[in-house]
Amino acid sequence: MIVLLSSDVRPRYSDDIIRILALPRGGQLQMRYGAPLIAADVQGRVPREQLAGEAALVCFVANANAPMPFALIPVRFVTIIRAEKVGASYIFTVAADAFVTGLTDADIRATASHTDQQRLPAPPGTSPTAGDIFAFSGTRAWRDHKSLSLNTFEATAKRLAAHTNFNATRSAFFTVVRISEVRARSWFGTWPQPLKIDRGAFDLKAGKRYECEVYCLRLYEPPKAVLIKANSEFVFKTIVSTSSKLSLGAEVNDNWVQFGSAKRSILDSRYDVKRFLFEAEPNVIRRVSGIRLFLTEGLDENSTDYQQDITLPLIFRGSIFWAVVRAILIGIATAGPSMIAINAADKLNAGAVAAVIALGALAGAAAIFPSIRKP
Repeated sequence: MIVLLSSDVRPRYSDDIIRILALPRGGQLQMRYGAPLIAADVQGRVPREQLAGEAALVCFVANANAPMPFALIPVRFVTIIRAEKVGASYIFTVAADAFVTGLTDADIRATASHTDQQRLPAPPGTSPTAGDIFAFSGTRAWRDHKSLSLNTFEATAKRLAAHTNFNATRSAFFTVVRISEVRARSWFGTWPQPLKIDRGAFDLKAGKRYECEVYCLRLYEPPKAVLIKANSEFVFKTIVSTSSKLSLGAEVNDNWVQFGSAKRSILDSRYDVKRFLFEAEPNVIRRVSGIRLFLTEGLDENSTDYQQDITLPLIFRGSIFWAVVRAILIGIATAGPSMIAINAADKLNAGAVAAVIALGALAGAAAIFPSIRKP
């Protein structure tokens, strides 16, 4: 088990903690570390894809002003898809797995080697080498501490919300619960069947409608004002939030995918579930797209004020049946006039018919298959 730590020294680092919680199981994220921050044994396993498929644990490192300074807070289990050295940095591409339950700072530190324990982030004076490493090998697999429950997601979010960066005006937690096909009818009710991620992307069908369900948790308590309205008999008190309205947004990276729902939704309660409906136009070829989920302010769909964003890659499979039908129709439309002209010239024979049909079929195929190279 590899342990990957992330701090809040820079906004990008704390945002990565939000992102790794937000991803659906199998969703991918990149984490970057400078070479001095990685234990030597981990660096030695980077070449030749030795870390591919290795289980890992992502943790947040509390800062010096936290209630428990430099505590290691377990966030999520992941699987290392790829690890590589790029320049002076090491890039870990990880796929999100289960949430973490029942692990403590002491458990995580105890799994490191004695040498690495002395180099983990710790209060000043604990060790002269404290804070030297942020990625190290652990001796435990912690399989019994994995959980897919949203209760575990909530518990992790609440532990993180004890730290300022995760409990501010523009902070919230969210996680993708599922992407599922919206069916017109079902013999067994309408319970959605979640689709799995295959090699980092959702495998969907063009022409179908889908629903992306996102569970949101906003633990920040904004300042409130009390408005009092009185008449001769009653006094009405209304509590109004004075902070900006945070919302969850969704965008696609092309116009081929269309939304059937609003692309912005205000987070107006502590717990909330947001659903985005989308579909892709029917097509005969495979298309690649993606949905970007993010936190922003307000409902302006033209705003590009994105934060803590994640991308859900989508692959829409085309229809072989409609590809064949289209090729045949194009072939008929191409060959028909030629055969009429040949017949009018009284030169129609079996050889001519075969040649015209072959050329028509070639024209139909050529009209379709070159577009496979298009995104």
